[in-house]
Amino acid sequence: MSKQQLKTVYGAGLSGAFRDFFADVEPVRVREPLAETLGAVQPGTVIEYSFIDTVKMAGHACPTVAGAYIVCLKALEALYPGETPVRGEIGITVYGEPDEGVYGVMGQVFSFLTGAAPLSGFRGLGPKFRRKDLLTFSMEKPDPQAMCFQFKRLDTGRTALVRFYPQLVPSSPETAGRMRPLMDAVVWEAAAEEEKAEFHELWLEKVRDMLVDRKDIDKWLTIEVKEGR
Repeated sequence: MSKQQLKTVYGAGLSGAFRDFFADVEPVRVREPLAETLGAVQPGTVIEYSFIDTVKMAGHACPTVAGAYIVCLKALEALYPGETPVRGEIGITVYGEPDEGVYGVMGQVFSFLTGAAPLSGFRGLGPKFRRKDLLTFSMEKPDPQAMCFQFKRLDTGRTALVRFYPQLVPSSPETAGRMRPLMDAVVWEAAAEEEKAEFHELWLEKVRDMLVDRKDIDKWLTIEVKEGR
């Protein structure tokens, strides 16, 4: 790609504060009974959490953040078919330790979108709205080839076991081969402007493929639903 092509693509992709395609990502829509009870929103209000909101929370966009976002979005669809998910009424088990790989990062995205929190979470108001301990980590590995996450509705017991195979998300050998030297140059502040632009495009290419195009999603994300009580 020539310098002029890179500048054209790079500029077109950043007409605002964030990448243009971020706005094309389907938002997570939820009700939030705690916000309703305390008067922040009207009863029955549907709140949208966008991918841009998630990028703000995480501080960046990458395939890991994108993976956590799409895992959560699809899990909520499976738990609440034809309904609006209820934030704060979902328990999540991450089958990995919080300091193992990127499980902790993905857990933060889940917590942001669903309200499920670890030990440090909100204790609730009387018997209601407890978020503490709704996000837990387990050393159990249901599938050693996948990153696994279980989402559970607290009202019905319905569960969705999500298997995420990040290694199966499509990526061209050319992109992979080019990424490492570009990343090293950018991190060590040795990259020219056109190299930075190329790196940004390649870095976000997979994010776009996962969240907008959902390229080959059936190969790298599966969901197993079980009814509760």
